[in-house]
Amino acid sequence: MQLKLMQDKKFRENGLKAALFALFAWLAIGLFTEELLLSLLLAIFLGIAVLGLLLYMPAMQRKRHAALVESQLPFALTNIAVELNLGLRFEEILGHAAGQEGAIGKEFGKVLWEIKEQGASVQEALMHFSERIDSLEVKRAIALFVSVYEQGQKRSGEAVKMLARELLAKQRAEAKEFSGKLVVYSLLFVAISAVVPALFQSFVIVGSMVLHFTLTVQQIVLIIVAGFPAIDVMALYYIRAKTPLFLRG
Repeated sequence: MQLKLMQDKKFRENGLKAALFALFAWLAIGLFTEELLLSLLLAIFLGIAVLGLLLYMPAMQRKRHAALVESQLPFALTNIAVELNLGLRFEEILGHAAGQEGAIGKEFGKVLWEIKEQGASVQEALMHFSERIDSLEVKRAIALFVSVYEQGQKRSGEAVKMLARELLAKQRAEAKEFSGKLVVYSLLFVAISAVVPALFQSFVIVGSMVLHFTLTVQQIVLIIVAGFPAIDVMALYYIRAKTPLFLRG
């Protein structure tokens, strides 16, 4: 019941933000285009888009965080495997993992904090790690860590190393697949950023001379100055979203 009330309150807050944005957009577009109906329709569309973005942003952030932790997992597993083979204590290994940079270091830091500050057992703290991250690979790694801790660390580094190699092989396959798609993405971006604006200008010139199709100066400026750059930004964002996290700078 309390969770539903919190969700309803969040929805109302996001709805108010989207409505205010739509109102501002209506005024701004209306002043520029001087067309009341068109500006109202565009404002409603933008308001719905903003509301959807606000509602799905938390889920998108959790998904991205899980993918980020998963992308950093193979190198963390490699270090852990080496330290297991060296015979270091498990708590010491967790401390070294928590000292790594990036999202996975922060997650291991939470594990260590739960053990030292809240008195949680190693198994409980690791399982909380697994519950926070919606990733099958992370859950596999955590299950392996728990098994290593409970059954002893003798020769357990090899099992962790095998999992690290498997995840690295998966990343190499994803990188190879993306390199093939990147050629198509590049051609599409060139078409969107260069060919389409040129065709639009030709269409405006020919349409005004032959088809008696006219656009106001404000509309042409709006399309060229705001429309095409917005499309370019969306295309770049799409390409970035399709880029595996371990390949991003």
